Amino acid sequence: MKIWPDCIPCIIRMSLNTARIVIKSDKEIKSFMDWLLQLSHFKETNWNVTSPDIIHDVWLMLRQMFAIRDPLEKIKKEQNDTACQVYPFAKDHVLKSDDPLGEAVKFAIAGNSIDIMKAEIQAPTKEAIDKIQQHTLKTKDIDTLRKRIQKAKKLVYIGDNCGEIFFDKLLLEIIKMNYDIDTTFIARSLPVLNDATVSDALTAGIDKLARVIRNGISEPFPGTTLDKVSSIARKCIEEADLIISKGGGNYDTLTEETTLKGKITFLLEAKCQPYCIIYKVPLNSLIIHNY
Repeated sequence: MKIWPDCIPCIIRMSLNTARIVIKSDKEIKSFMDWLLQLSHFKETNWNVTSPDIIHDVWLMLRQMFAIRDPLEKIKKEQNDTACQVYPFAKDHVLKSDDPLGEAVKFAIAGNSIDIMKAEIQAPTKEAIDKIQQHTLKTKDIDTLRKRIQKAKKLVYIGDNCGEIFFDKLLLEIIKMNYDIDTTFIARSLPVLNDATVSDALTAGIDKLARVIRNGISEPFPGTTLDKVSSIARKCIEEADLIISKGGGNYDTLTEETTLKGKITFLLEAKCQPYCIIYKVPLNSLIIHNY
């Protein structure tokens, strides 16, 4: 999905949120924002790019200006720690439900709300988990995903955020309990936003359920494209019978990969107006898109 007008203020807000975390001086924040607003993306908007393309440029500048490899390292750890505490409660609920797969999918998608692209960086509190249970998913979308999983021999699961990754683990556990499927989990090679790296995947214990690999993208890029990933990751993606893709960044980039149509299921939250308009759902709805 190429950028919409709505993406511009969203990216600027995200950039400012991050700057306030890593920069203590108002003068430096103003200097950073002066640079940001001079980006060609904002001066003469190129509508033929994705949000991750723009965020890539912002992230490189943040690292260059302030010599910080991972500006959100502390926050990502806090998100993982909190999600780890909530995970047993979520797992107990899922296992006791009438449809463990459907409930696990719900938790995996709703975990996507832990995201710096929102106005505030949220932690997965127990109260938030209680709200997750109130969400609904379209039965036909769940049934289509269920059929795809039943038929698949090779699954590639592309992760998104920290914190959320513990609910990815829960979904993978339910899949592995019920289906004989070879599974590869792809995480970011380099830190960007609060996206999960291989280190975060190992912290969550994903390696006990799937082969964990880096996406091989050599610069901070919060998405997935076939021309950027490593040959190993690309081979896994192209040979998979089913790809489960988490979050908006992966959605924005992988919906441009038309050769993968028919075998990707996108799991994301409608956290902005473009998604609400495309899927005709209210803000913060849970979306399953069997692409």
